[in-house]
Amino acid sequence: MKKLALKLGTWGAVLGMLAGVVELSIGTHIRPWIGDKENPVVLGIVTLFLSGMAFVSMTIASKQDALTNDGKLAIFLGVLLPAAICFTTVGRLWYLPGILLIVSVLFLAFEFWMNSQARDVPVSSERTRKMIAAIGSLVILLSIGLSFWKSAFGLFQVEIPVRVDRVRLEILPMDLVRRTALTNGAMLIENIESSQVMGVYILLIVGAVLALIASLTSSRLFTGIGGGIVLIGLLLFLIWLPSILLQAQYTLGYPSLLKSLGWGWYLSATSTVMVLSGVFPKFDSKSIVFCKNSDTK
Repeated sequence: MKKLALKLGTWGAVLGMLAGVVELSIGTHIRPWIGDKENPVVLGIVTLFLSGMAFVSMTIASKQDALTNDGKLAIFLGVLLPAAICFTTVGRLWYLPGILLIVSVLFLAFEFWMNSQARDVPVSSERTRKMIAAIGSLVILLSIGLSFWKSAFGLFQVEIPVRVDRVRLEILPMDLVRRTALTNGAMLIENIESSQVMGVYILLIVGAVLALIASLTSSRLFTGIGGGIVLIGLLLFLIWLPSILLQAQYTLGYPSLLKSLGWGWYLSATSTVMVLSGVFPKFDSKSIVFCKNSDTK
């Protein structure tokens, strides 16, 4: 499985670099394919750089048979982060390389997990802690993935009555504030790019990926850091929400805004609690008795 993962990852990185070259060279002529980006040259260079980082990570993984926990974290981040971020830089051209890289990382995650299980068998409480953190991280990533296809999994969704018509506002990955005017059965859609929304989603993805990798490699420190990054992203979204919606010419007080948070925000918040709860060790009665005995001595 490792050989297949390395092949898929290498091909995904090569196709990603090709997509970056296409974007920076003829991106202005194929705007629908690159998500109607305004700066295709700059984003093409970013795509090329991130794809190169994924290629280097795959090369290192293929040449190293025994990897430390830090090495596993570096490879995961070096492949999965470009795979996720480049969906926002090169649009449809990233579908194939992005999917190849994500599948490659999933195969590597399974391979590393099986190897760690074969080397040592942790106690049941430790294994449960790791599973809780891993499941919480996967739920965050899954909710973000589902929001690409179903807007209800986005971070925010509200419908505003305007006379006899309605206006729907949605906040979607990776950087969209979508304004939909529903007039006499017709739909007029306007997509507004927001750097604040992109920043929030990057924090959610980076934190969830880091927590997932750290839980698989039994790194309690990095699991907590990943959960903390997700928490910061969720809190920043609440702080930035009025200014984000102002870009779509919409203002509302916080009580009404909080009622309109999407499933994605609540799923991510619940999963963050799962990740952070898996960081702290479980103290039982035996450990407490041991501490009391040591104090008496």
